[in-house]
Amino acid sequence: MTEQSARLKRQWLYIPFAVAAVIVFAYYLLWRAGAGQMRSAVADWVGDQRSAGFAVEHGAIKADGFPFFLRIHIDDADIVSPDGWRWRTDSLSLDALPYDLNKLIFSPKGEQVIRVEGSGEWRINAGDLRASIANDAKRGWVFAMNIGDTTATRDDGARLTLSSLIFDLAPDVSDPTTFTLILAAEQADAAIDGETYSLSQLQTVASVSKAHLFSSNDNGAQWRSGGGALTITGFFVDLEGTQLSASGEIGLDPDNHPAGVVTAEIENPAGLTRMLGKTGALTHNEAEAAAAGLTLMAFAGGGKIAAPIELTGGEAQIAGIKIADLPKVE
Repeated sequence: MTEQSARLKRQWLYIPFAVAAVIVFAYYLLWRAGAGQMRSAVADWVGDQRSAGFAVEHGAIKADGFPFFLRIHIDDADIVSPDGWRWRTDSLSLDALPYDLNKLIFSPKGEQVIRVEGSGEWRINAGDLRASIANDAKRGWVFAMNIGDTTATRDDGARLTLSSLIFDLAPDVSDPTTFTLILAAEQADAAIDGETYSLSQLQTVASVSKAHLFSSNDNGAQWRSGGGALTITGFFVDLEGTQLSASGEIGLDPDNHPAGVVTAEIENPAGLTRMLGKTGALTHNEAEAAAAGLTLMAFAGGGKIAAPIELTGGEAQIAGIKIADLPKVE
């Protein structure tokens, strides 16, 4: 082999490394461009919220995650709404793939503080908390949230714990004005104002039609007149020892109370009436009367009640037994 041919052979060996270097550099430029777009999107969102009357403050905005992720960190995020609720956290991370910004994942880090008018200020610590918003070819967009091993406390000693929660919301494939919700929760317990509450399991699939017509400015009047409805495809809850399954359709009456008929099956109704009494949906006397009536119905039905829940005139009733006062939608 001549010296020239040997030199050419060595040069051919360098070509794969040169190509790899070009690819890595191009990928780095793509990552930098994606980081710039995310920073711009954050700045635009902050500007939009401030224009809408929200007070939004934050600290430094940093990017990292190269080469596998595109991650934006926002320090000391603090949002206050015009009607008084507030959310703040030490750090908020936004994750995306550098080559696909169609899905963003939001992950608060450390303790969060939420203040809601009438409910006080809560400090929340979550073992797992992720929310995402993604573009979808068939549905337009999909919002999802996962929460796990979460504890919330208030200064007066109130305490909430949650094992897990899955929340998915998206427009319906066949009708973009209908929003479909899938919700599942496991083991939620609360101690508030001297009362304790326990939920073992919750699962539901529900949809809201004519969602584009709903406006809090008119208390849902346009949504009601446009034929909007909440359709419960399936609902199951294990609450205070009561197991309740339901399905049906609910709208609003002219006074903005929920109205409709829901098919239900209830086992061990005493736990449900206890909960309704503790939450104030029933008075103490009403809760005792409902417990007696529903227990008798369950005994006659072999331990279960299979009957429609009627929502009318601002009340929910089963076979003429009042089980709740219904609030107005405002």
